[in-house]
Amino acid sequence: MPRIPAAKSTNLPLAFPALGRFRIGYIPLIDAAPLLVADALGFFSKAGVQVRLSRELGWGSIREKIVYGELDAAPAPGGLLFSVLLGTHAPACAVSTDLVLNLQGNAITFSRRLWEKGVRDARTFRLVVRSEAPRRPALAVVSPFSSHHILMREWLRSTGLDPDRDVRITVLPPPLVAENMRAGQIDGFCAGEPWNSAAALTGEGWVVATSATLAPGHVEKVFMIRNDSRARQPEAYAALRKALIDACRYCDQPENRETLVDLLVDRGVFPLSKEVLRNSLVGPFHNGMEAIASARPFISFFRDDANHASRDRAAWCLNGLAEANLVKLDPKTRQLCLDAFLDPAPSRPLSPPRRSTRLHSATA
Repeated sequence: MPRIPAAKSTNLPLAFPALGRFRIGYIPLIDAAPLLVADALGFFSKAGVQVRLSRELGWGSIREKIVYGELDAAPAPGGLLFSVLLGTHAPACAVSTDLVLNLQGNAITFSRRLWEKGVRDARTFRLVVRSEAPRRPALAVVSPFSSHHILMREWLRSTGLDPDRDVRITVLPPPLVAENMRAGQIDGFCAGEPWNSAAALTGEGWVVATSATLAPGHVEKVFMIRNDSRARQPEAYAALRKALIDACRYCDQPENRETLVDLLVDRGVFPLSKEVLRNSLVGPFHNGMEAIASARPFISFFRDDANHASRDRAAWCLNGLAEANLVKLDPKTRQLCLDAFLDPAPSRPLSPPRRSTRLHSATA
């Protein structure tokens, strides 16, 4: 896989003393668009804050650097916030969020081998898994503490398969999932964009389901911040948060989507073509077999009350992790996690997302 070139920061010098400074990490994903827009178009500078962006390979790196104080904040899966808060893989660190950066935006992508074996949907996947036993297909997610893991397990259960016994679920950084599938190391993955589109449009894979069909309106990335960083500079954090919301609004305006694609290409965030980035941002989304027309956007940054870090959205993440036996939901732990989502406002009926029981086909 080509080396990802270093991104260029356009956070302009301030004409007046900064309210505060923040070190923010991110993974090269379409989900990071609001952060990159706020930096590139000067939203941070206009708000009076200085931001140093740090591109990381995977969520393990984000977790470690947040815990040990090398980063103040990062866009992160909601479940990863709970992992940091509870100290599941490192010392516990007090973190929270009062801002969701996007809803949806993930997909389950399978290898060309499975297509050639006859897989077209959930039912035929189950038949192929049974026929290849005792071999178990290897499926990747980007973090055990992520919506990707929750969605993958939910989809597998919808097929009648046991995600703990009938398949092997491994963890890979988002930029490496397509490369590992191409090498035959995994049979499929659940990841954010543009990595599904990259596999689908090159013919190396195909998308069997999107998160817009699996869990409409589910919370995806939240802005996770260390509590001490927020408390140390509250005025600066308020300005930073406003700049990010303005960037989310910008990213969700249809007339800005083509410009957003150009911005991501110009910054060198992905070693991918403009066509790949347009697939989910502009659409219609091509799943590797056909273009799918949908009334719902593939990813929402602002619409549908996207930015509320509400308790019901926290509960969706938390319940999914509990189902996977990653957290024990005693009353104290549950309350600690719910309290880390700081926006008490109720969401619109889209959230929490509906858990679908129907089987999803490649053309859903």
